[in-house]
Amino acid sequence: MKRNILFVLAGLFAFQFATANDVVTKDVERLPLKAKELISAYFPSEKISYIKIDEEILTTTYDVVFVSGTEIDFTEDGIWKDIDCKRSEVPAGVIPEKIALYVRQNFADAFITKIEKDGKKYEVELSNRLDLYFDRNFDFIGLDD
Repeated sequence: MKRNILFVLAGLFAFQFATANDVVTKDVERLPLKAKELISAYFPSEKISYIKIDEEILTTTYDVVFVSGTEIDFTEDGIWKDIDCKRSEVPAGVIPEKIALYVRQNFADAFITKIEKDGKKYEVELSNRLDLYFDRNFDFIGLDD
């Protein structure tokens, strides 16, 4: 029985790699509409270095890398998952207001250089290298230095 399960899992794993298709392009038109809108609204002067399109069996993700080093990861629907501006500030308009307010009130000398979200929480990295964590309601839940 264990052998059959291992065989099936190995087959699924091999199938995943055989069908995965990564494409690298500079063609912004290959991005979902919401991703294009976010880029044009908040990163209008940035030049795209490349776009990596990761096509899996069930989903497609998009990784946009700008010449400046800023990186944005998008879901299949064009919703951002991660915005990493390295040493510069993440545009205020993409940061949930409650998170931005918390940072302004508690870390006035710092700014957000990276924001990442998953289904349960938001993680922000500040210019002073602190990582802050917020729940899905944007309430502060902890930090890591």
